[in-house]
Amino acid sequence: MALQPGWLAVGRLHRDVQLILAVSGLMSVSFFGVQNLIKVLYVLRLGYGLEYVGLFGAMGALAYMVMSLPGGALGSRFGPQPVMRAGVLITVLGMVLLPLTESSPDGLRAAVPLLSQVLLAGGWSLFNVNMAPALMSLTTAQERNNAYSLNSVSRGLGTFVGAVAGGFLPALFVALLGSTLADPAPYRWSLWVGAVLGVLALVPLVWLGSIDTKSEMATGGPAASFPRLWFALIVLHVVLAHAAFATCQTFCNAYMDTELRLSPASIGLLTGAGQFAAMLAPLLVPILAHRYSNRWTLSMTTLGMAASLAPLALFAHWAPAGLGRLGTVALEAMWLPALQVLQMETVTARWRSLSYGIVSTMMALAFASVSLAGGYIIAAWGYRTLFLMGVLTSVAGAVLMQRTPQLAQGAVAPQEP
Repeated sequence: MALQPGWLAVGRLHRDVQLILAVSGLMSVSFFGVQNLIKVLYVLRLGYGLEYVGLFGAMGALAYMVMSLPGGALGSRFGPQPVMRAGVLITVLGMVLLPLTESSPDGLRAAVPLLSQVLLAGGWSLFNVNMAPALMSLTTAQERNNAYSLNSVSRGLGTFVGAVAGGFLPALFVALLGSTLADPAPYRWSLWVGAVLGVLALVPLVWLGSIDTKSEMATGGPAASFPRLWFALIVLHVVLAHAAFATCQTFCNAYMDTELRLSPASIGLLTGAGQFAAMLAPLLVPILAHRYSNRWTLSMTTLGMAASLAPLALFAHWAPAGLGRLGTVALEAMWLPALQVLQMETVTARWRSLSYGIVSTMMALAFASVSLAGGYIIAAWGYRTLFLMGVLTSVAGAVLMQRTPQLAQGAVAPQEP
């Protein structure tokens, strides 16, 4: 098959794949864009410190981790479609809860942001854990890299739009409300905008047809063995690489706000620049996988994260902060589809939900560990130490992947849709 640019392949994909890509993009506008940018700034404006910000991020990661394996089991039992619908609905409920923090009783106020994180991340886990096997079932072997890469493109485009728009929303509400950027109110109303946008993602899910994974499981053969040692090495790589990504994903906004004293609009523009790169970078994944391999792509993108985090550790300036943020999100956007395809193709259909649930659990554990410990590390030794730790885990993850053996594909390609 001649390799073609990923965006030209959209029309060739199954209708339900196109709907899943639409949901991913719409949710990214609100969840990864507006909400992800504004919620940390909102929590800081409520008077909470970096330790609470770390706990806030950790609660979301822990909720994602706890729901990953049950999410995979529910998808295997009921099919991906109803579980993905429930996941998006729960995520939207979490978006609605956070801006209600100031209206809650005093004794519960500190718990409301944490509960909102649990709903946000737990719901997203239900959707995301079932999306990867669903895409696998709806695509042929020739379409697979394009489909997973286009999902990252859709997510990057949505996050780019949401981050840039979200950066300007507080200033807009300052003008409308007559308040200042030091007040929580502009951020609260910005979060409501994100929640409304999240509701739109429910529309494509209503049109999504049922996705049959059971027949493919039977085709995979009940006697197919699970590659335990190989999978353990992959999990360790995931922990190291995702922990490095989490250092910037959790604390870069707080770093630019509290240390560099940038305005929300400036933070939004820098974040948006990174997301613009993340929108286009996954289009390289099918080309790199075809020329080298998905394993090589994982190793090089993880090493690139180390190079991206180094300027954040060495220079306290908005330019290296912006470049570091750009590099980490763009490389993560390439790393994830390469990981998904490598894992989905190496294990048989029988083990896909379980294996992706385990990987998602360990990704969330790595993220939660960095989020929870990061606030205390920053308070004790500063941001530089945290970012240097991210550099070290990136290098370790890259070396490990380079030394991990390449197994033969165990997946059975579905029939042409």
